[in-house]
Amino acid sequence: MKSCIVGKFESFHRGHQKLIEEAKKLAEIVEIFSIWPPPNSDNLLFTEREREYLAEKFNVKLNNIEFDEIKNLTPEEFFAFLKTCNCTYLVVGIDWRFGKGRSGNVETAKILGKKYDIKVIPIPPVEENGRKISTSWIKELLKQGSIEKANHLLGFKFFTMGITVKGQGIGKTIGFPTVNVKTEKKLLLPFGVYEVEMTCNKETFKAIANFGTRPTFNGEKPILEIHVIGKKLEIKEHTPVKVDFKRFLREERKFNSVEELKKQIKLDVDKILNE
Repeated sequence: MKSCIVGKFESFHRGHQKLIEEAKKLAEIVEIFSIWPPPNSDNLLFTEREREYLAEKFNVKLNNIEFDEIKNLTPEEFFAFLKTCNCTYLVVGIDWRFGKGRSGNVETAKILGKKYDIKVIPIPPVEENGRKISTSWIKELLKQGSIEKANHLLGFKFFTMGITVKGQGIGKTIGFPTVNVKTEKKLLLPFGVYEVEMTCNKETFKAIANFGTRPTFNGEKPILEIHVIGKKLEIKEHTPVKVDFKRFLREERKFNSVEELKKQIKLDVDKILNE
């Protein structure tokens, strides 16, 4: 037997996790049919590889379906498709719409479920302060720098994956060596300084990150720099890393001198260590 879930599943937030939890009560195998990439998919929260990581974390199978493949299916044709995928249970949100022109709803699904021997299980949405948790809400919070609130809605820390790349070595000359990370996506974050954790080579380190253009050094292109606190690491170029964002510390700004910048970085590091 197999439980199936249908949706975008861009973020695997707490609402998605509730569907997974309920689906696992019904069958050992849980398969997510994700409409991917979703229509109007600029500024995605997580990349394909990051979503695969999350699927593994939650012990589910992620099956991406091109929107063009299903957009013209009638509700019944969609259920016929689910039947060919050996779907026994279908776990969905109570406001789920499906089929061409979003013509089907949960009641339609229950009727078609009886015909195709697929038991439909509708689940109420997960809310926070009376508002339904959604990926769009999480994006709003991240763009504001409200990392802790976004993480609360996600149920895990917002993260990015990437590889280390060669930098200019400026951090090392001022006593705060950094690892430059080339991310797989555009970060939906304001330029600033963040408390983070960096994982590489199966080890996780407490760290501080600067995401921005480095105005003190007249930088132009946005870059993510990570300084691991209290550790001297030699990390080779092109090493895969994962960066988890814990909280926003302050906005990026241009300092009058390198000495002023060094003093501020020390204050930032002390804040992480003492709070």
